[in-house]
Amino acid sequence: MAAEATDEHDKDDKDDERLAYRGVVQRMLVRPEIVGIMAAVLIYLLFWGVTRPFGNAAGVATVLDVSATLGIMAVAVGVLMIGGEFDLSSGAMTGAMGIIIILLVKETGEMGGAGLSYWIAIPLSLAIALGIGWLNGAMVEKTALPSFIVTLGTFFVLKGLKLAGSKLMVDQIQVGRADEGPHYNFWQNVFGSTWERRDHVWDARDGVYTVLLLIGGLLLTVALFELVFRRRAELNAAGLPVFVVGLAGIAIGVVLMHALDGTDWLPMFVIATSGVAGAVGLGMWRYQPIAARGAITFAPDVVRPVGIGLAALAAAIVAALVLDPADDSDIVPFVTEQGLRAILFMLLAAAAATFVAIANYRAREISVMTKSAVLGLAAVVTFAVALFIQSESQSTKFRTELFAILAIGSLLVAAWTVVSTMFETRRAEDPAADRLGRRIAMVGGGLVLLGVLVRLLFVVQAEIDADNRSVLAVFSIRIVWFVAFVAVMSYVLRSTPFGSWVYAVGGNKEAARQIGVPAARTKTQLFMLVAGAAWLVGILLAFRLNSIQASTGNGLEFEYIIAAVVGGTLLTGGYGSVLGAAIGALIMAMSRQGISFAGWNSDWRQVFLGTILLLAVVANGYVRRIAESAR
Repeated sequence: MAAEATDEHDKDDKDDERLAYRGVVQRMLVRPEIVGIMAAVLIYLLFWGVTRPFGNAAGVATVLDVSATLGIMAVAVGVLMIGGEFDLSSGAMTGAMGIIIILLVKETGEMGGAGLSYWIAIPLSLAIALGIGWLNGAMVEKTALPSFIVTLGTFFVLKGLKLAGSKLMVDQIQVGRADEGPHYNFWQNVFGSTWERRDHVWDARDGVYTVLLLIGGLLLTVALFELVFRRRAELNAAGLPVFVVGLAGIAIGVVLMHALDGTDWLPMFVIATSGVAGAVGLGMWRYQPIAARGAITFAPDVVRPVGIGLAALAAAIVAALVLDPADDSDIVPFVTEQGLRAILFMLLAAAAATFVAIANYRAREISVMTKSAVLGLAAVVTFAVALFIQSESQSTKFRTELFAILAIGSLLVAAWTVVSTMFETRRAEDPAADRLGRRIAMVGGGLVLLGVLVRLLFVVQAEIDADNRSVLAVFSIRIVWFVAFVAVMSYVLRSTPFGSWVYAVGGNKEAARQIGVPAARTKTQLFMLVAGAAWLVGILLAFRLNSIQASTGNGLEFEYIIAAVVGGTLLTGGYGSVLGAAIGALIMAMSRQGISFAGWNSDWRQVFLGTILLLAVVANGYVRRIAESAR
């Protein structure tokens, strides 16, 4: 009886664990930045499709440069919002810090500055910035006034001081010059240096890029398998040779693709068959064969989104056939007919993919075969779209690059369709598999990122000889500061007690106090963080522009807030992420530069940003509700 009771108790625990288990997709959906990532991909594809420079190295460099200073502030403001507060002085403070830096180092004399060395001016200006941040935080805590009101007052003080102080000190509203300061050359390397792509020729670039992407993609695939499928009790050695042969076939296919025309069928066939074989071999080697597949069931909850998705795709094809791809005259305000054709096709295709993904998500709760049927349909339709684009598009990048991406995507979906009908999906936690999968994913993602960086930062001689405009790309050190700031703040927010305190005080300040969180000190430090970020941005602007206008930064605080919200940060506090705010800033930069590259009327940019904000807020709430309801 005791043994039976123990068995029954173990069974109940296992069932409870399975009910609480969340798969990879569910875990991704509850991440604050997931909607921002999807929006960033969609906006990138939109402007990539309607502009020439958006997808090349020069266009990427411009977007990253714009997003750098915006992103540093968006991250700092986003962390403050997670802590439950706002800082409306953040925009004006960036310009104020730039002016202060220049005035501290500017040569003395009538209408001059303090003449200090940068070695003194930089820490002194940082102390001033932190003092302003501390004052904001202390006033919010001491007066119990909303931070909105307190920092609005600080905004007007800084705005007035910039204008009146500039006129008083230099008798004009533009303060310059940063290069007059002692030891400018040294600090120029720290805050203002650039990487000019045309000066860095590396003819082995494309080979290194391909190898890094292949290895990185392979590792990401293995990581996905490890996170999704249930491990075997004992490895099956028979699957390992199949896996290795599949990898060798993929490598051969890639070599053939480079040797022949990129759209030749032979390398694509080799890659497709080898990819499926490699996926099956990996599954045979490491994962548990599936016991029951069930039957295909045409449930309304699955058929409906599939039907909507196919209808959206049909509408996309009709738009592509009806609209003239060669007509560059305006058909609607600021959009040409060929541009509208690309926009409608890509938006409708994205909508179709979204509805099919919803159908797949619902189908997995019905049976394995139902889910596989939806995936198989998605693979076939994706490849059909790739063929349609190849045959109908007049743009080289659509016929080659987009065709290749969609063809590879259809291959991956087809391979996943096969393996998901052969191996059992996990229904319970496996800490060892999760840990290994995350580590492999980090390495694979790092290799893919490294490959992309190699492609962006270096040129081959053939590009120079062809006078390719992308060789003129210039990458600023501001991008490095942005990435470093995001990395440090991500670590702080996720892996330190201070990060836990930020979420606690943002969720419920009084409850946080009761469990020992230093709420007042934490919030004051958050205001100082924003001020410190504004100091950094002020220095970067001073070394970039050499002179700062009194109006610099005014009004940008709303763009920082928009970027944080688009990245998944809640206005109510207690929820958000550093990565989300950084992605939100990238979306803002892509929107700004994409409209410029497309030749659209820039007066519509604010409409575009407002629309993105509204859609992001609605989408964030919708996705979060879906993910939480599926727990």
